Amino acid sequence: MDLLSKTVIIAVVLVVIIVGAYYAFQNVFSQGVVTEQRAVTLVTNYLQSHNPDAIINITNVTPSQFPGSWHIIASFINNPTTPCPTYLIYSFDYPKYGFVNRTDTIYTTNCTVYGLISGTNYTIGSYPVAIVRSYSVKDPAITSYVSIAGYNNVIVHAVYYYEFPFGGTNYTKIWLVNYSATTSNQSLYAGISQVSGSLLFTYNRTR
Repeated sequence: MDLLSKTVIIAVVLVVIIVGAYYAFQNVFSQGVVTEQRAVTLVTNYLQSHNPDAIINITNVTPSQFPGSWHIIASFINNPTTPCPTYLIYSFDYPKYGFVNRTDTIYTTNCTVYGLISGTNYTIGSYPVAIVRSYSVKDPAITSYVSIAGYNNVIVHAVYYYEFPFGGTNYTKIWLVNYSATTSNQSLYAGISQVSGSLLFTYNRTR
């Protein structure tokens, strides 16, 4: 084999090696680095796929303490329009720990508001907490409405009002919780104090 042929073969081999190394590097690099947007999308999709009816919001994303990963905080509200929604705050370090999450805060679960102690100030800052609080006080009007309509037939919403006049009183800083059901022609309303969690009033309205 002459010198020219050997040179051509060596050149071809070198090109193959360089191209192969380039694509290998690209493959490793693309798999090893996850962008912030990609991490958020994957975590959101994971939570949503396991809880299709949940309301999921990513509230904060920062570089993780683990290089190449993202620390993601997610607000998770499951069964949001039932009398007892679950409201949690999850955190992920992705991709370091994959989809293994930590529960940072439990606001409500199993019809219980966590952190609310009778006789102390407790600011209700979210509608799931207002809903659970209204149901957990076990007011006869509310429990009767849900019992007659059927728990699974009841749809619940809560709206915050800084001022709300009712029965000759101008209430301030309250959550107005609305219970409605397809099996009833009436809706039930409950006023919950934002600053104490106490039940202020209930009333019915024909739809």
